[in-house]
Amino acid sequence: MSVTQTPPELDDATITSSPTLRQVHIDPEWNEFQYRPVPVLAVVGLVLALLSVAGLFLWMVLPLCLLAVLISGMSYWSIQRSQGGYSGKGVALSGAFLGLAFFCGGVGQQIYTYQTEVPAGYERISFSQDISEKEIVSENGELKPAPEVAALEGKKVFLKGYIYQTREVSDLTSFLLVKDNADCCFGGKPKLWDRLGVVMQDGKTINYRAGKVAIAGTFRLNPKFQGNDELEPIYIVEGDIFSGHVSDF
Repeated sequence: MSVTQTPPELDDATITSSPTLRQVHIDPEWNEFQYRPVPVLAVVGLVLALLSVAGLFLWMVLPLCLLAVLISGMSYWSIQRSQGGYSGKGVALSGAFLGLAFFCGGVGQQIYTYQTEVPAGYERISFSQDISEKEIVSENGELKPAPEVAALEGKKVFLKGYIYQTREVSDLTSFLLVKDNADCCFGGKPKLWDRLGVVMQDGKTINYRAGKVAIAGTFRLNPKFQGNDELEPIYIVEGDIFSGHVSDF
Protein backbone atom coordinates (compact mmCIF):
# COMPACT_ATOMS: atom_id res chain seq x y z
CA MET A 1 0.00 0.00 0.00
CA SER A 2 1.40 3.39 -1.03
CA VAL A 3 1.25 6.38 1.21
CA THR A 4 0.74 9.82 -0.29
CA GLN A 5 2.79 12.47 1.42
CA THR A 6 1.70 16.08 1.42
CA PRO A 7 4.62 18.42 0.74
CA PRO A 8 5.34 20.86 3.52
CA GLU A 9 4.14 24.42 3.06
CA LEU A 10 6.86 26.99 2.47
CA ASP A 11 6.74 30.21 4.38
CA ASP A 12 8.43 33.47 3.36
CA ALA A 13 11.39 32.77 5.61
CA THR A 14 12.04 29.43 3.91
CA ILE A 15 11.82 31.01 0.43
CA THR A 16 14.16 33.81 1.42
CA SER A 17 16.73 31.47 2.96
CA SER A 18 16.75 29.05 0.02
CA PRO A 19 19.24 30.00 -2.77
CA THR A 20 17.39 27.91 -5.33
CA LEU A 21 14.01 29.49 -4.63
CA ARG A 22 15.53 32.97 -4.59
CA GLN A 23 16.79 32.43 -8.17
CA VAL A 24 13.31 31.73 -9.53
CA HIS A 25 11.59 34.53 -7.66
CA ILE A 26 9.79 36.77 -10.21
CA ASP A 27 9.80 40.52 -9.82
CA PRO A 28 6.15 41.70 -9.92
CA GLU A 29 7.10 44.56 -12.27
CA TRP A 30 8.05 42.05 -14.97
CA ASN A 31 4.43 41.13 -15.33
CA GLU A 32 3.41 44.65 -16.32
CA PHE A 33 2.77 45.42 -19.97
CA GLN A 34 5.55 47.84 -20.99
CA TYR A 35 4.24 48.95 -24.46
CA ARG A 36 4.03 52.72 -24.93
CA PRO A 37 2.19 53.99 -28.03
CA VAL A 38 3.70 56.33 -30.60
CA PRO A 39 1.62 59.48 -31.17
CA VAL A 40 -0.16 59.62 -34.51
CA LEU A 41 1.29 63.09 -35.06
CA ALA A 42 4.81 61.67 -34.98
CA VAL A 43 3.98 59.16 -37.73
CA VAL A 44 2.17 61.81 -39.81
CA GLY A 45 5.11 64.18 -39.47
CA LEU A 46 7.56 61.53 -40.65
CA VAL A 47 5.39 60.58 -43.64
CA LEU A 48 5.07 64.24 -44.68
CA ALA A 49 8.81 64.68 -44.31
CA LEU A 50 9.47 61.73 -46.62
CA LEU A 51 7.02 63.09 -49.19
CA SER A 52 8.61 66.53 -48.99
CA VAL A 53 11.75 65.21 -50.70
CA ALA A 54 10.07 66.55 -53.85
CA GLY A 55 10.85 70.02 -52.47
CA LEU A 56 14.38 69.52 -53.77
CA PHE A 57 12.97 69.93 -57.28
CA LEU A 58 9.62 71.75 -56.94
CA TRP A 59 9.32 74.96 -54.97
CA MET A 60 5.58 74.37 -54.54
CA VAL A 61 6.39 71.45 -52.23
CA LEU A 62 8.56 73.54 -49.89
CA PRO A 63 5.60 74.47 -47.62
CA LEU A 64 5.10 70.73 -47.09
CA CYS A 65 8.61 70.56 -45.65
CA LEU A 66 7.75 73.22 -43.08
CA LEU A 67 4.48 71.48 -42.26
CA ALA A 68 6.41 68.28 -41.57
CA VAL A 69 8.76 70.17 -39.23
CA LEU A 70 5.83 71.76 -37.41
CA ILE A 71 3.89 68.52 -36.92
CA SER A 72 7.00 66.59 -35.89
CA GLY A 73 7.87 69.34 -33.39
CA MET A 74 4.38 69.22 -31.92
CA SER A 75 4.58 65.43 -31.57
CA TYR A 76 7.97 65.67 -29.84
CA TRP A 77 6.54 68.22 -27.38
CA SER A 78 3.59 65.89 -26.73
CA ILE A 79 5.92 62.97 -26.03
CA GLN A 80 7.96 65.08 -23.63
CA ARG A 81 4.86 66.16 -21.72
CA SER A 82 3.53 62.61 -21.43
CA GLN A 83 6.25 61.76 -18.86
CA GLY A 84 6.81 58.31 -20.29
CA GLY A 85 3.28 57.71 -21.51
CA TYR A 86 4.36 57.95 -25.17
CA SER A 87 7.37 56.67 -27.07
CA GLY A 88 8.57 57.73 -30.51
CA LYS A 89 11.03 60.54 -29.88
CA GLY A 90 13.20 59.14 -32.64
CA VAL A 91 10.31 59.19 -35.09
CA ALA A 92 9.46 62.79 -34.23
CA LEU A 93 13.07 63.95 -34.45
CA SER A 94 13.56 62.15 -37.77
CA GLY A 95 10.51 63.86 -39.27
CA ALA A 96 11.67 67.29 -38.08
CA PHE A 97 15.23 66.75 -39.32
CA LEU A 98 14.21 65.45 -42.75
CA GLY A 99 11.63 68.18 -43.27
CA LEU A 100 14.16 70.88 -42.40
CA ALA A 101 16.88 69.28 -44.51
CA PHE A 102 14.65 69.03 -47.58
CA PHE A 103 13.47 72.61 -47.12
CA CYS A 104 17.00 73.98 -46.91
CA GLY A 105 18.09 71.79 -49.81
CA GLY A 106 15.18 72.92 -51.97
CA VAL A 107 15.76 76.60 -51.27
CA GLY A 108 19.48 76.18 -51.91
CA GLN A 109 18.80 74.40 -55.19
CA GLN A 110 16.49 77.17 -56.37
CA ILE A 111 19.03 79.87 -55.47
CA TYR A 112 21.91 78.05 -57.16
CA THR A 113 19.90 77.38 -60.33
CA TYR A 114 18.69 80.98 -60.51
CA GLN A 115 22.22 82.33 -60.22
CA THR A 116 23.71 80.04 -62.86
CA GLU A 117 20.95 79.53 -65.43
CA VAL A 118 21.56 82.60 -67.62
CA PRO A 119 24.13 81.87 -70.36
CA ALA A 120 27.02 84.26 -70.74
CA GLY A 121 26.23 87.17 -73.05
CA TYR A 122 22.46 87.12 -72.45
CA GLU A 123 20.32 89.42 -70.33
CA ARG A 124 17.61 88.04 -68.06
CA ILE A 125 14.18 89.53 -68.65
CA SER A 126 10.87 88.67 -67.03
CA PHE A 127 8.09 87.54 -69.34
CA SER A 128 5.48 88.87 -66.90
CA GLN A 129 7.04 92.18 -65.86
CA ASP A 130 9.01 93.19 -68.93
CA ILE A 131 6.59 92.05 -71.64
CA SER A 132 3.09 91.08 -70.48
CA GLU A 133 2.51 93.93 -68.07
CA LYS A 134 3.44 96.46 -70.78
CA GLU A 135 0.64 95.08 -72.98
CA ILE A 136 0.14 96.60 -76.44
CA VAL A 137 -0.45 100.17 -77.53
CA SER A 138 -2.78 101.25 -80.32
CA GLU A 139 -1.84 104.09 -82.65
CA ASN A 140 -4.33 105.11 -85.32
CA GLY A 141 -6.02 101.74 -85.03
CA GLU A 142 -2.75 99.88 -85.46
CA LEU A 143 -1.43 97.57 -82.72
CA LYS A 144 2.16 98.24 -81.74
CA PRO A 145 4.49 97.05 -78.98
CA ALA A 146 4.91 99.23 -75.94
CA PRO A 147 8.04 101.42 -76.19
CA GLU A 148 9.76 99.51 -73.36
CA VAL A 149 9.28 96.21 -75.20
CA ALA A 150 10.23 97.67 -78.58
CA ALA A 151 13.53 98.72 -77.01
CA LEU A 152 14.44 95.03 -76.65
CA GLU A 153 14.73 94.68 -80.43
CA GLY A 154 18.04 93.01 -81.34
CA LYS A 155 19.07 92.28 -77.74
CA LYS A 156 20.23 88.88 -76.59
CA VAL A 157 17.74 87.90 -73.89
CA PHE A 158 17.00 85.01 -71.55
CA LEU A 159 13.41 84.46 -70.45
CA LYS A 160 11.20 81.69 -69.12
CA GLY A 161 7.70 80.56 -69.94
CA TYR A 162 5.64 77.56 -71.03
CA ILE A 163 5.34 75.90 -74.43
CA TYR A 164 1.88 76.28 -75.91
CA GLN A 165 0.80 72.73 -76.64
CA THR A 166 -0.17 71.74 -80.17
CA ARG A 167 -0.39 68.40 -81.94
CA GLU A 168 3.35 68.45 -82.57
CA VAL A 169 5.40 67.36 -79.55
CA SER A 170 8.83 66.40 -80.90
CA ASP A 171 11.52 67.82 -83.16
CA LEU A 172 10.02 71.29 -83.01
CA THR A 173 11.89 73.95 -84.95
CA SER A 174 9.49 76.66 -83.77
CA PHE A 175 6.87 77.00 -81.08
CA LEU A 176 4.78 79.48 -79.14
CA LEU A 177 6.02 80.47 -75.70
CA VAL A 178 3.39 81.78 -73.29
CA LYS A 179 3.55 83.52 -69.93
CA ASP A 180 1.94 80.91 -67.71
CA ASN A 181 0.61 77.37 -67.79
CA ALA A 182 -3.01 78.51 -67.67
CA ASP A 183 -2.61 79.57 -71.29
CA CYS A 184 -0.58 76.57 -72.38
CA CYS A 185 -2.33 73.66 -70.71
CA PHE A 186 -6.04 74.38 -70.43
CA GLY A 187 -6.95 75.29 -73.99
CA GLY A 188 -6.88 79.04 -73.42
CA LYS A 189 -5.98 81.52 -76.10
CA PRO A 190 -3.13 83.65 -74.79
CA LYS A 191 -3.40 87.38 -75.23
CA LEU A 192 -1.17 89.08 -77.75
CA TRP A 193 1.14 90.38 -75.03
CA ASP A 194 1.22 87.03 -73.22
CA ARG A 195 2.80 85.09 -76.07
CA LEU A 196 5.82 85.18 -78.33
CA GLY A 197 7.12 82.99 -81.10
CA VAL A 198 10.39 81.09 -80.82
CA VAL A 199 12.32 80.04 -83.91
CA MET A 200 15.28 77.80 -83.18
CA GLN A 201 18.44 78.66 -85.04
CA ASP A 202 21.07 76.58 -86.84
CA GLY A 203 18.77 73.60 -87.37
CA LYS A 204 18.21 73.01 -83.66
CA THR A 205 15.04 71.27 -82.51
CA ILE A 206 13.36 70.76 -79.15
CA ASN A 207 10.73 68.43 -77.70
CA TYR A 208 7.60 69.57 -75.92
CA ARG A 209 7.82 69.89 -72.13
CA ALA A 210 4.86 70.48 -69.83
CA GLY A 211 6.79 72.44 -67.21
CA LYS A 212 8.53 75.78 -67.22
CA VAL A 213 11.29 76.18 -69.80
CA ALA A 214 13.82 78.83 -70.73
CA ILE A 215 15.00 80.21 -74.03
CA ALA A 216 18.04 82.32 -74.77
CA GLY A 217 18.22 84.14 -78.07
CA THR A 218 17.81 87.40 -79.95
CA PHE A 219 14.60 89.35 -79.35
CA ARG A 220 12.82 90.57 -82.48
CA LEU A 221 9.64 92.43 -83.35
CA ASN A 222 7.71 90.40 -85.89
CA PRO A 223 7.95 92.40 -89.15
CA LYS A 224 5.25 90.23 -90.77
CA PHE A 225 2.67 90.65 -88.02
CA GLN A 226 -0.83 91.21 -89.42
CA GLY A 227 -3.03 90.43 -86.43
CA ASN A 228 -5.30 88.15 -88.42
CA ASP A 229 -4.37 84.87 -86.69
CA GLU A 230 -5.47 84.58 -83.04
CA LEU A 231 -2.15 82.89 -82.20
CA GLU A 232 0.13 85.02 -84.39
CA PRO A 233 2.95 86.46 -82.25
CA ILE A 234 3.97 90.09 -82.39
CA TYR A 235 7.28 89.19 -80.74
CA ILE A 236 9.82 86.59 -81.86
CA VAL A 237 12.90 85.15 -80.22
CA GLU A 238 15.54 83.64 -82.46
CA GLY A 239 16.41 80.76 -80.16
CA ASP A 240 20.02 79.79 -79.55
CA ILE A 241 19.72 77.83 -76.31
CA PHE A 242 16.75 75.92 -74.90
CA SER A 243 16.63 74.52 -71.38
CA GLY A 244 14.08 72.60 -69.32
CA HIS A 245 16.17 72.80 -66.15
CA VAL A 246 15.31 76.21 -64.74
CA SER A 247 14.47 77.80 -61.43
CA ASP A 248 10.84 78.50 -60.60
CA PHE A 249 11.45 82.23 -60.18
